[in-house]
Amino acid sequence: MSLTKLCQCLIIVSGVVIFDVNLFPDTLTIDATDDIYGAGQSTLPATIYPGTFPPSDTFSADPNEILTFSSVTGMVGCNFVITNGPDGPCWPGVNTTVTSYGGLSGIDVDQNDMFLVGVFLDASEPSGPGPAVLSYNYGTPGSLSTSDPSFSPALDEVFFIGDGLTGTGTGNQQIFNVPAGADRLYLGFADSFDSVPSYYADNVGSLTATFEITTATPEPAYGFLLTGGLIAGALLYRRKFRTRVN
Repeated sequence: MSLTKLCQCLIIVSGVVIFDVNLFPDTLTIDATDDIYGAGQSTLPATIYPGTFPPSDTFSADPNEILTFSSVTGMVGCNFVITNGPDGPCWPGVNTTVTSYGGLSGIDVDQNDMFLVGVFLDASEPSGPGPAVLSYNYGTPGSLSTSDPSFSPALDEVFFIGDGLTGTGTGNQQIFNVPAGADRLYLGFADSFDSVPSYYADNVGSLTATFEITTATPEPAYGFLLTGGLIAGALLYRRKFRTRVN
């Protein structure tokens, strides 16, 4: 092994934070009719033109987990017409204002609609009024931006995903901090204008999302010992190499 290769291993392995990464990313197909408010429920919402059950992924409920999307592709639309990708919109200039329903929060996004959303659940079925509604792109105190680099949604709190990048089709990969106790992720759409989730019957198209849920485990003591050992090995290798040359 060359000294360069050994130093590369040192940098990769001996960091203060060691990431336990899923070796195989998960992929879900999300139909435009997939109603996020069917997440974790035994029956679909009893609203006007309800959609279909959204797809989900299960994972271990470990601390310090993050969700990232490596790819979100496809096209969807409303009113039976394909119009947009995962960031929306179907109707330009129209807000999404979905009220809370079935134990899940609503979601409020200024001048955007028909975008990919998600929700984290624990092992229980959502019930009650749900957590606070997340608001995006209003520029007011407490409002989020869909271009923020990271988000920390609560359990049962519907959040914006889009294409998982800080821009539309461009920018940095966004980080979604997984709430404590979560072991299920659902992906779907929040469809309505200023009411409960409704009117999924005219939605068309689908998206394909590829993502990873990664656990960051701080291990400073182990990292320190490993670093020391690798540095010693690198110095020994260099000494032997110079001895042979001389």
